[in-house]
Amino acid sequence: MKPYSNILIALLKGIVYSDNKYWNDLLDNEPDVKNYFDDINLTVIIDRPEGYAYLKQKPTDEENEDSLKLIDKRQLNFHVSLLCLLLRKHLIESDSEGDINRAILSKDEIINLMKPFYKETTNEASLIGKIETAIRKTLEEGFLRRMKTEDEQYEINRIIKAFVNADVVMDELKKLENYRNSINEND
Repeated sequence: MKPYSNILIALLKGIVYSDNKYWNDLLDNEPDVKNYFDDINLTVIIDRPEGYAYLKQKPTDEENEDSLKLIDKRQLNFHVSLLCLLLRKHLIESDSEGDINRAILSKDEIINLMKPFYKETTNEASLIGKIETAIRKTLEEGFLRRMKTEDEQYEINRIIKAFVNADVVMDELKKLENYRNSINEND
């Protein structure tokens, strides 16, 4: 057994954050860990300042088009994509205001952020259900973490920065807003 076996397993299971008990093992054994995953066509991404690490599938070249992939790309639905864009925007705003450590939103704040991007409806419960489902999926994807508080509060995991590019956030949100406006005008 390799001295860094636990960190290999932790990375295969998902994102490793700096508060994980294996974080220091990862940093101490970084070259060996990277070599191990390099052999199976994976790249270890470590962001020390933000405090996270994860695995990324290396792009396949034309010779190896049929090689197996360990990490599949997942298509996010509209609701989850919208929420991720809004969370990334909130993180950008928090960082620019100097709150670089934690960005926290309540469930109600998330709902209020998302509502303007939906067609006006008389079925409020259905809309809230869609947003709650998006929150659950975003939790599963690792972009949000539920806080251990009595009211429903969520911390935006900084890993979202690796998956949602800051340069596209405003453009994509504007497109969604224009789309929503065109739907409301056609009613």
